Amino acid sequence: MIIGPAHLDRFAVKAGTGLMLALTLATGNAATASASPATPARSAAATAPAAPKVHYTNSTLVNRNCKVFFNHPAKHRDDASWPAGPSTASKKVGVRYTAAGYAMVRDPQREKAGQAPWWGWINTKCLVDPVARRFPRVSKPRDLTSRPDPEGYAPALPDRHATRGDNTITIVDITPAARPLHGRVTVTSPGTLRNGAKKYAIGAVDTGWTFRITRKHCRRQDGRPYGRKQWVYGYSPNARRYGWVQAHHMSACIG
Repeated sequence: MIIGPAHLDRFAVKAGTGLMLALTLATGNAATASASPATPARSAAATAPAAPKVHYTNSTLVNRNCKVFFNHPAKHRDDASWPAGPSTASKKVGVRYTAAGYAMVRDPQREKAGQAPWWGWINTKCLVDPVARRFPRVSKPRDLTSRPDPEGYAPALPDRHATRGDNTITIVDITPAARPLHGRVTVTSPGTLRNGAKKYAIGAVDTGWTFRITRKHCRRQDGRPYGRKQWVYGYSPNARRYGWVQAHHMSACIG
């Protein structure tokens, strides 16, 4: 069969169109592929694990029945206390630091029961291991309770020295500086006295005690009541010490 020129032209157009379409598709796919972002490679380096928590206190048995005082004992101090020792619920404590023959300790039994305060001062002669120590920063430090820890593992710290959040050693200031006082409130629940907001325990206040404050009324600088967990600076005549107490221990500060 003879194909006429018109038929040949139509065939050529169709063939050319098909070829151009194929080229366009191929070129477009290549361009799309080149424009697509490469899949990011996963980092080979693993995320470093968080450092273990610092072991702040040296756990030790109380070797005889003794009093744990709210504040460091001194003459003519009207203080409060609780019992600790073999015949009490508080058979062991954790030493945070020491000062002049007494240890600032945490009572885990009182803390577990929510019985504030659980920080207080006990005579070091009442303790099996009467010192603060710097334990290695490991996940489960070996803390002996019934006998002193080895010096090579957890060295003893001198008076008024304690570990910080990064396990370095610092000197604890147990006598914060005085400031002018203009008002007073009554303590309505037992609480810890600290040397700064959220810092080291240096004593405690008890229900009914007076706490002298820097303003006439227990209010923040902006005139608003304190939040329950905010800290109020002042002076405790019973403790004979300046320091910070959480506002919820004094109802006049949050009402």
